[in-house]
Amino acid sequence: MLRELPAVGARYLIVHKVDRLARNRLDDATLYDQLVRMGVTLISASENIDETPTGRLMHGMLATYAEYYSNNLASEIKKGLIQKHITGGTPFKPPLGYMPRRELVGNQDIRTVVVDPERAPLVKLAFDLYATGDWPLLTLTAHLEQLGLTSRPTPKRPAKPLRMTSVHKLLTNPYYHGVVAYQGRRVLGRHEPLIDRDTFDRVQGLLAARAVAGDRPSKHEHYLRGSLFCGSCGGRLLFSRHTGNGGTYEYFSCINRRSRGGNGRCRGVHYSAEKIALQLEEHYRTVNLPPDVQQKIVDDVKADGAERVLVVEREMKRHRQTIDELEDQQAHLLELSLKGLVSERVLARKQAELETEHARVTDLLEDSRMDAHNVETQLLDALARTQTPYTTYHGATPFERRLLNQAFFDRILVGEEGEITGAELAPVYAAMAGWEPRLGQPTASAAVPSRAGGGRESANPGLSVDRGLHFVKLVETVGIEPTSAIALWQLLRA
Repeated sequence: MLRELPAVGARYLIVHKVDRLARNRLDDATLYDQLVRMGVTLISASENIDETPTGRLMHGMLATYAEYYSNNLASEIKKGLIQKHITGGTPFKPPLGYMPRRELVGNQDIRTVVVDPERAPLVKLAFDLYATGDWPLLTLTAHLEQLGLTSRPTPKRPAKPLRMTSVHKLLTNPYYHGVVAYQGRRVLGRHEPLIDRDTFDRVQGLLAARAVAGDRPSKHEHYLRGSLFCGSCGGRLLFSRHTGNGGTYEYFSCINRRSRGGNGRCRGVHYSAEKIALQLEEHYRTVNLPPDVQQKIVDDVKADGAERVLVVEREMKRHRQTIDELEDQQAHLLELSLKGLVSERVLARKQAELETEHARVTDLLEDSRMDAHNVETQLLDALARTQTPYTTYHGATPFERRLLNQAFFDRILVGEEGEITGAELAPVYAAMAGWEPRLGQPTASAAVPSRAGGGRESANPGLSVDRGLHFVKLVETVGIEPTSAIALWQLLRA
């Protein structure tokens, strides 16, 4: 329009109201300046504005009110969506497998979310298949396309098969097991869940395991993919299958391997996948913690947990006092309003501020409700894996072996002969190595003194400075604040 006005020689621009032209003062002033320079007069069909000082004053006031109206409307809509979310509603477009439904009951417009009978069974099937551990994302995406799962069509976009990224997003959406996530908060929704919580948690475990391992969809699958690294150069070992005389053979080879005509920096060869698997199975005998060491770890962390409980209880008490003060302020404000000492506008603004602060402090209180029991439970779960690791791993399925490898190790190093030459433990077990330096180390190197076990011993036997660093790392890993852990360690050394 602005381009056409001078071209056609227009002298006037007529709008129904000023707020139809612009929704904020800056846009209004910018547009008005352009019109003045073009020699075009702005006319409102329902408002008295002109080029007189009074008309310009009226124009400025109307532009200011339009901005207020727009901002206030956006704020009210946002508050409505937040309130809808708090009560379990869906304040956004429902995901694939659900569809919105609108009904007129009397004079009320009722909007709900119902299950999409066409797509919901396929969404549920996607979760069930992936939960088996035998369906990589790439394969699952192709299978869902064959079954006819597509996106919902819109007036501008037709239905299309899902991409792999869309399937991944679908599998990580808590909405499907009944939880509505909105603006960082989660509540139990009023919609019908498509899957149970156990299935959802199992799928998240699979996705996390493959993500941690750096695993990507591939036509070649093996439960050791992503966990093995070259002991010579540190490069990742890639899995492949080769067909030759006598059948198909499975191998791992370094990503940096110097191939024929290549310029790789590693002279590693192809390693038999079967040999590495047997070596790793035997290596699981080294991730065993004696009962006395386990008890020592539990005792130390429990002692720190007791200190932590005191800190949490003080924080909870402080948050409760703040909530009581806010509720007293709300009651006092309401009393002033009933006596006519506070206007409705001021009352509404103060009430909104107090409710926002009340919600913030309530969230802090909920965050403070962490109990030392939760920390101990996580620690005991981690220790339980060290009781019979070899037996557990020996009898595990490939999927279970993958999860065990991710739980125990960040990296497993393979030597030139396909033997396990070293292993970098996952954080919680690396911290436990402060109590048992040989944890997860190959038998051949078990006699080498560990840095974790060296250092000057303190007055309390067995509590060295280096070991103290492991202790702090452990309690941080299972959820204890570093300051509390360090304070406890100082007490133990004293």
